[in-house]
Amino acid sequence: MSRIIVIGCGFRREQLTLEAIEAIEGADKVLLRTGRCGLRDHLVEKGVAFETLDALYERAEDFDELIRLTTQAVLDASREGSVAYAVFDVRDVSVQALLKTGADVRVIAGPPAEEGLWAFAEGATDCWAASEWETWTLHADRNALIREVDTRELAAEVKLKLMDCYPEESEIYVRAGNGGVEKTSLVELDRLPAYDHRLSVLVPAQRELTKLERYGFDELNRVIHILRSPGGCPWDRKQTHETLRTNLVEEAYEAVDAIDREDMDALYDELGDVLLQIVLHAEIAREHGDFTIGDVTTAITHKMIFRHQHVFGSAKADTADEVLDLWQKVKKAERHQQTQAEVLRSVTRSLPALMRAEKVQKRAADVGFDWENARAAFYKIGEEAEELSRAVEDGGGVEEEAGDLLFAVVNVLRLLKLDPEIALNRATDKFTARFAEMERLILADGKSLAEMTLADMDAYWDRVKLSENSRL
Repeated sequence: MSRIIVIGCGFRREQLTLEAIEAIEGADKVLLRTGRCGLRDHLVEKGVAFETLDALYERAEDFDELIRLTTQAVLDASREGSVAYAVFDVRDVSVQALLKTGADVRVIAGPPAEEGLWAFAEGATDCWAASEWETWTLHADRNALIREVDTRELAAEVKLKLMDCYPEESEIYVRAGNGGVEKTSLVELDRLPAYDHRLSVLVPAQRELTKLERYGFDELNRVIHILRSPGGCPWDRKQTHETLRTNLVEEAYEAVDAIDREDMDALYDELGDVLLQIVLHAEIAREHGDFTIGDVTTAITHKMIFRHQHVFGSAKADTADEVLDLWQKVKKAERHQQTQAEVLRSVTRSLPALMRAEKVQKRAADVGFDWENARAAFYKIGEEAEELSRAVEDGGGVEEEAGDLLFAVVNVLRLLKLDPEIALNRATDKFTARFAEMERLILADGKSLAEMTLADMDAYWDRVKLSENSRL
């Protein structure tokens, strides 16, 4: 016989199995996790000696200590002979703790806390302890079976969590303490007559997408699969990686614009558009047998774990700068790059030109090939401007010299810790606003741009700048 026999005794005396009764009768000692169970009445009637661990609830300062004390009590008792340790349900945390000790443990399952609710669970079902609601990952196309909803306060938390996935008017099944099952709606979950550790809830799967109020990643995948399937949307079905290429870039820039405007309502909407592009590409790839969305999430997760060796490994990085240094070293090793030139060439050519120039400069700077500071780099702008001027006069190499000038400007902005893309965009916004104000003033004077000379427009332009400066 095992030194410790864990017995799932259920809530009521009638739920005891013959296997459980035989194990109890054959044990040297019987311990009850709590005396608030039907097994207690059976033991009293049969004259079987037992002890409860209810006193530990008062001694423990928190739940973790309670589990530690409970586990230790069972282990101590097992040193004097075989122990039958009875719990409502073998998924009890103290049972998990016992199994991790390496002790000689046998488990007799007994009835689940949810009992007859399983009869109403058609299809895939996730089962959760109510107290662990913060860790749940819910799926609307799966049943959710929640056990041990023992207080109204906990029921309120559980309800809110469930309503993030299921409609608030969803019909649910509630198993009360007496074993009876009743129907109600999800929104009524925290308005039931009574609560105790025996109360369980089943929320049936909602497989009709149009009836959901909130959608998770799985539902988005289902929608895209439907749109791309025969009988779906003609436009979505004809898309390819190539036709969606521009969309992906545009949606990313619209998300960046929302960030620049600090518009959080727009940002979550724009991020959704970016996510849509990713899921569309993954669905197209799945149809062609290339890869799936699971490959996408697996690849990025592997990458995040591998590149954060200071979190998931033994590397050390205490500051943001140290993290960036480590990141670059890990990326270089990951890509099997032997030289820094390979690192520079790995910067994608499809990036906007200013952004690509900045990234290349940063990677050159990683090995010390850089200006001492922004002031030292300033003279290069003048030098490149002179070379561009001479090229214009000579009529050759203008594009090359113009590129060198822009590259020099990016260098200075980088050393000043400024983003060249943002700086140029803001300069463009400023020019657009000034031009609009100049035109407004011209029209207010009864004139039009078409009849203005450049000198005339310059005069209005100066008025706009003067007005801006007076407001500073």
